[in-house]
Amino acid sequence: MNSFLHALDVLVSLTRAISRHAARLMGLLLLAVVVFIGAEILMRQLFNHPLPGVHEYAGYVLAMLSAWGLSHTLMERAHIRIDVVHGKLPAFSRHTLDILAMLALNLVAWVILINAWPVLGKSLSNGSTANTPLATPLWIPQLLWLSGYAWFAITTSVLGLRILVAACLRDTTTLETLAGPDHGESEGALAQAASTTKETR
Repeated sequence: MNSFLHALDVLVSLTRAISRHAARLMGLLLLAVVVFIGAEILMRQLFNHPLPGVHEYAGYVLAMLSAWGLSHTLMERAHIRIDVVHGKLPAFSRHTLDILAMLALNLVAWVILINAWPVLGKSLSNGSTANTPLATPLWIPQLLWLSGYAWFAITTSVLGLRILVAACLRDTTTLETLAGPDHGESEGALAQAASTTKETR
């Protein structure tokens, strides 16, 4: 059982690391978009010659950012939560709500992914291109956009599995660390919770 828990914790840590690196990459892309938009404004004002495709690719980056940012936000528990009532409930009720919220989020993530796939499939089958001078094949940004939602679905599944195992083992520390509201715990809270659970067993 300990080896299974260790494997799950490693999987959660790996998911967190990939989500963090993806978020950093999206941040760099967003920064590049800002630079190119600034350059495009200067080119238009000074030389009356705008850079082609800046606004088109800015839209693609924002779409990818919205999809890929979900996993990192989830792992860092940075989503907006209204926890006024949550904090006043008994521990069992709080944990039950946290588990239900994660399972519901997992369901939503997979529903989004399943419904987003036909968008990419249609573009591939029709050979669709953007209605712009660059005529970008739409499957390229859509694939990157869909990959973000796919990773979000995987992330919610990994986190949901770890939370269910923690609930079955009555490991409230791990449950609160992964699914509860963020009260400013350090990043190593999960590792500390895992080591504490191992010592108690």
